Amino acid sequence: MNYGRHLNDDVTPQNEPVPCRPTVPNSSGGYSFAVDDWTRLERFLILGCEGGSYYATERTLTRENAEAVVRCAQADGVEAVRRIVAVSDAGRAPKNDPAIFALALRRPPIPPCRPCAAPARTCSSSPPPRTNCAAGAGAYARPWPTGT
Repeated sequence: MNYGRHLNDDVTPQNEPVPCRPTVPNSSGGYSFAVDDWTRLERFLILGCEGGSYYATERTLTRENAEAVVRCAQADGVEAVRRIVAVSDAGRAPKNDPAIFALALRRPPIPPCRPCAAPARTCSSSPPPRTNCAAGAGAYARPWPTGT
C-alpha cells in the first residue's frame, strides 16, 4: 500500500475542501472554489438558471442568483446595470430573460395597496396590473414619462 498518496496535497477528492484554498460547500455535497457576487451575476446573465441543475432546483438557483444580483445592486447599482446591459448588448447570452429579470430586481418594490372604500377599478391607490416582462420579479408595468 502507498500511504504517501493520502498525504499528497496535489490531489484532493471533490468531497473534501482543498487545503489553503478558498473553497465552499456546493449543492452536490462536495466543494468548489468560491466566486464573488459579480462573477455570479455575470454567470447568471449568460447561463440563466432555467431547469436548475443536477443537484439544485431551478427555484433554489433562481433565489441564490437573485440574492447575488441584489447585493451587486446595493454595492454599486450603476456598475450592476452597466454589466447587465453589456452582456445583453454583446449578445453573450442565449436568452435575454435573466437580464430583464435582473433589471426588474433593481427596482424597489411598490408598496401594497392600502384599503379604501372605492371599488377596486376606481381606487387610485391600487397598483397597476403586473406585466409578464418582469418574469415574476415583482415589478409592475408603468407608462414611460412624457415630456412636458
